[in-house]
Amino acid sequence: MAVEAGIKVTTFFSPDDDTQNVFLSFIQGAKSHLRIAIYGMHLPPLIADLISLHDKGVDVALVIDHTQARGTYERPEVEQLLTAGIPLLEGTSEKHHIMHHKFAVRDKTDVLSGSWNFSESASLESNYFDVIESPQRAAMFLSKWQEMWDWIQTHEENEQEALVK
Repeated sequence: MAVEAGIKVTTFFSPDDDTQNVFLSFIQGAKSHLRIAIYGMHLPPLIADLISLHDKGVDVALVIDHTQARGTYERPEVEQLLTAGIPLLEGTSEKHHIMHHKFAVRDKTDVLSGSWNFSESASLESNYFDVIESPQRAAMFLSKWQEMWDWIQTHEENEQEALVK
């Protein structure tokens, strides 16, 4: 991929930086649109924020890894999101057995991505994420997100039983 000049990049490292609060502030800042692709997700304040954003009319949707979504801690959070009516698909990637992405795209302009899973433990471990303000980068990540959504929806119906209620 090409490097874009003139973009704003901010990088955060855990455990040195307060990555959890920075991450939650990024999510809470969504005004109209939020897309998430995440491998591991266990962060109760995130679930509350996503439901609150959805209730305020923000277009929120997630793609999460099916192996992680079925975990002891993750399953109740996934159920909360589904009960709230937030579009969510569990799946893998087209070429592998897990979906290992870790990114969020806010309002089609800002991208948060890195090694940091959206979990309580991520802030205690050696991880990082970048926040990059770039509509072009956001468009690239949104395109990848939509590609994953479409593939999971058409190829992994068996992973979606939680959606049938």
